[in-house]
Amino acid sequence: MNSSDTVSSFATLAAEKDNTSRNEPASFLVLAFLAGAYIGFGILLIFSVGQGVPAGTRPLVMGACFGIALTLVIFAGAELFTGHTMYMTLGLLTGTTST
Repeated sequence: MNSSDTVSSFATLAAEKDNTSRNEPASFLVLAFLAGAYIGFGILLIFSVGQGVPAGTRPLVMGACFGIALTLVIFAGAELFTGHTMYMTLGLLTGTTST
């Protein structure tokens, strides 16, 4: 898969996300709230696990726990602002979405 294939697949996904956010705003908001909740659970995990770890290895353990939070977001299909912004920017640049 070369870069033009990647851009075109992202542009297609941008059109789908744009369609969802315009036609089903409640569904889109629920996915956004779920993403925030999953990150919140990840932060709770980070501090719960991180407090019992020696100071030298604490950043490594806490970083791995944040990866778990992001994995929850990806597996659940939730909408994080950063990912949505990436898709919408490519959609605007390629012309598959409009403002």
